[in-house]
Amino acid sequence: MAKNQLTELVNKLKKAGIKASLTKPKSNYLLSLQQIKKYPSSVN
Repeated sequence: MAKNQLTELVNKLKKAGIKASLTKPKSNYLLSLQQIKKYPSSVN
């Protein structure tokens, strides 16, 4: 995934109320991605 796309995804996660950081370990970031699935809005 391109860095700008990742940044956009992080911003969308933050807007959804989830604290996402590019400095988090990959496992924690994937957990955040699983949490965003609970929201009806699309992350794509």
